[in-house]
Amino acid sequence: MRKCLSFILVSIATMLVLTSCGGFGKVQRSTDNEYKYKMAKEYFANEKWLNCAIIGQSLLQPFRGTEKGEEVLYMVCKSYVNNEDYPVARTYIKSYIKSYPRGTYIEEEAFDLAYCYYKESPDVKLDQEPTEAAIEALEDFVAKYPSAENAGLAKEMLIEMREKLAEQQLNNVKLYYNLGDYRGNNYLSAIITARNAKKKFPDSRYNEDLSFYILKSYYSQAHESVESKQYDRFIDAKDECYSFLKEYPSTKYAKEVEAIQHKIEKYFEHHKN
Repeated sequence: MRKCLSFILVSIATMLVLTSCGGFGKVQRSTDNEYKYKMAKEYFANEKWLNCAIIGQSLLQPFRGTEKGEEVLYMVCKSYVNNEDYPVARTYIKSYIKSYPRGTYIEEEAFDLAYCYYKESPDVKLDQEPTEAAIEALEDFVAKYPSAENAGLAKEMLIEMREKLAEQQLNNVKLYYNLGDYRGNNYLSAIITARNAKKKFPDSRYNEDLSFYILKSYYSQAHESVESKQYDRFIDAKDECYSFLKEYPSTKYAKEVEAIQHKIEKYFEHHKN
């Protein structure tokens, strides 16, 4: 809450500096709420988002609980969204959804909330909490408004957010694999992480890559094991080769898989009963 308040205060301070001159100052100083309401609508229509947001905020309390109050809060929400101030926009959008659960603009604001999280989704290497929030909000929107105008776009955004999380999991798998047996069996961690990612994102374009790292991890685990564990682990690696090729018969990793198979066969040739 303090973080959101800080965003709001900084945004307001910035807007005050930018809009302190000219006719806007007259509107801001006015005590006629109807006049300010009229000007807020005019600013909104002319896409003067900063002006609209400031005047709209000053009207939220006077018009609270009225039809105009709903419209003013909506204009404040949209002004912040259109001005790309997504953290502050989310604060007002959540206020709208809470205050007007059956409001005129509820469908649009439900989408805007998801859109704000979507726009805040960071690089795949960073913490993905906003991405998780975007997925939750997008899923909620699609479930509640399957026939909405933005439903198709929401589904596309949802796929993009899920793919980002799948890519992050693939990066984690690669990290585990590259660590190998350093301070523990990181190959097993790679296998578990990859399997969980495939389960969570069954339609991801990264699933072939995840499956390949599962196979590589099984082979590397067997190859680097102590002799007493090698035989059983090479059997697991051999089985994983068959499973992988069955799932991806035209795999882009054909040469690598063939090389792994050859090494597995050589091991069993030297360890015949």
